[in-house]
Amino acid sequence: MTAAMAACGPTPGDREIEASSGELAQSSPQATNPETLFDRALDRTETQDWQGAIADLKEAAAGFAQQGDERRQAMAEAIVRYLDWWLGWTEQQREGVEGGVMPDWQSFGRCLEDASGQICGYALQFAQSEDDQIEGVLLLQKHLEDVPTPGGGSYPVFAIVDAEVVYPPLGAGESWTPTCERLDGESSPGMMAIVTSGGYEDSEYYPEVREVWWANVEEESLQSQRSGDAVRCFNPCPGGC
Repeated sequence: MTAAMAACGPTPGDREIEASSGELAQSSPQATNPETLFDRALDRTETQDWQGAIADLKEAAAGFAQQGDERRQAMAEAIVRYLDWWLGWTEQQREGVEGGVMPDWQSFGRCLEDASGQICGYALQFAQSEDDQIEGVLLLQKHLEDVPTPGGGSYPVFAIVDAEVVYPPLGAGESWTPTCERLDGESSPGMMAIVTSGGYEDSEYYPEVREVWWANVEEESLQSQRSGDAVRCFNPCPGGC
């Protein structure tokens, strides 16, 4: 796992975060609105209140389930799984435990440069869902700080500033590709897409694009487009790697 990949996550966050965070979520008059809880959970990550964020996400998932919104429920649950894993990984880093394998469901991540020129000022992270309602969740994250480790190194801390559900699940012959560009030449940071790769193994480009996502770092938001007519996505290994 590269440093850039590992960077795409939250943080040390003290695991001793007060239990009152979750209690506040339950006692709040807004707690019945799962969308409000979901948004508040993301806000909590900017203050590194990870336990409060997890509590809000769990309650949001339950609220979405009551509304019959299985897609949003699966999205909230996928972020909970991601945060749970990350907190365990960061605890190992603080204790000086070497290594640590990324789980199979944490498929990929990439750094995005911010306005100051920091190479990993923002990051994109994709995490697959256990629920077959969706493929997973795409996260836009913002660098908060670097935390020193006993071995003399450090690892970065990221807040989650936006999240988008990816659905439906990948179909036969479909795959992610991390390198796309707009045909009009306009730059869109972190542009990636789900494409039909089957049958185009020898092609330089993938002509069939299901959906494309990109980051708007100025607005700290993720944007997407269902049609790939305005973009071109590259085959990273024409003819095979």
